[in-house]
Amino acid sequence: MASCKNTHLEHIEDEIINKGVNGGHQAIKMLRKMGDFLSGSPGPAPLVTTKFDGAPAIVCGIDPTDGKFFVGTKSVFAVTNPKICKSQGDIQRLYDGTLANKLSDCLRYLPSANIKGVLQGDLMFTNDKRLEIIKGQNYISFRPNTITYAVEPSTPLGKDINNSRIGIVFHTKYEGPSLPEMKASFSISKSDFKSGGEVWAQRAEFQDISGAASLSGPEKVAYTAAVNRAEGSLKQTGTILNKIQSGKKTLQIDTEFKKFFNGYIKTGKGVPPVERAYKDFYYHLGQEYDKAISKNKTLAAQESKVSKFVSAVDFLETNQRQIKMLIASYLNIIVAKNILVRKMNQVGGLKLFVDMGNGDYRVTNPEGFVAIQSTGAIKLIDRLEFSRLNFIVPKTW
Repeated sequence: MASCKNTHLEHIEDEIINKGVNGGHQAIKMLRKMGDFLSGSPGPAPLVTTKFDGAPAIVCGIDPTDGKFFVGTKSVFAVTNPKICKSQGDIQRLYDGTLANKLSDCLRYLPSANIKGVLQGDLMFTNDKRLEIIKGQNYISFRPNTITYAVEPSTPLGKDINNSRIGIVFHTKYEGPSLPEMKASFSISKSDFKSGGEVWAQRAEFQDISGAASLSGPEKVAYTAAVNRAEGSLKQTGTILNKIQSGKKTLQIDTEFKKFFNGYIKTGKGVPPVERAYKDFYYHLGQEYDKAISKNKTLAAQESKVSKFVSAVDFLETNQRQIKMLIASYLNIIVAKNILVRKMNQVGGLKLFVDMGNGDYRVTNPEGFVAIQSTGAIKLIDRLEFSRLNFIVPKTW
């Protein structure tokens, strides 16, 4: 399953804003596939990976043009001045600070993982593991980004992690005659790398060996009803989803809707009911235009912005019902998505915590999951939980 470079993934609910009607249909199709997958229905299952909260994203492997091992960030795919590191000297020349130190460890240890081709993964730890007591229990812990991962030292997993110098979770494989020409696929096999010794390496593919994430009969009925509501509201948006497509231009309806919804996440609040959200969006749009108007020094430029704001308000009023159905679709997709996320979060593994400061650790869930279909990959994340923490929990580097 190939695609372009894996540089950015979108949330499933945002697809109705990003891609219009087609994005909405793709979102509903994926939700139905995921429901079948977790309920054990026959048929081809989607590929699902767990999102690990690692940092930075590492691209590494064998450069097909010269057969040499390299490491780097996503910038290895840059059209101009790609930052590809095949020696410690390259790292010191192209990077600095903590990132340079992390890449230095990657170049030192990852060759022993016998990586086939080129892989991308989330770096979980280098020399920053530590022994600590969390909620009265001894753990080996590491915090690459927002989430603190922990494992009991006496377990087989704990021993593997304790003995390793570097930890990484691979989620993307690249193939092609050269780095600029490579295409991404999300199906990584066990033979694409080796884990053990100085390198603890894992695949991100979601596995539910225990069946903890399986939807029961009643749960599948409730989930299907949620997806049906999402599809029903989507149908009532009519052509509005396509009409608002602007190509991410500033102060446009689609661009501002994404900013508007993200605003609730940043404050730790859920998106309110449709009527309230519709009114709040008016206020949000007015604020954004006010800021843009105040930045313009000439009267002509200010009048132009005012004219555009009036046109935007007229569009919202003229298409009020369809806009409200857009909001309803967004909310209904989130409801269905969160049912999936809650079930998949029940699968055990590493212990996950969030450090709220002063040794106050709170149990949390994985960052989320990625569902992959022929049209691309999309994120399944409880944004009110993880994304809010990502905004407010200070980073370690």
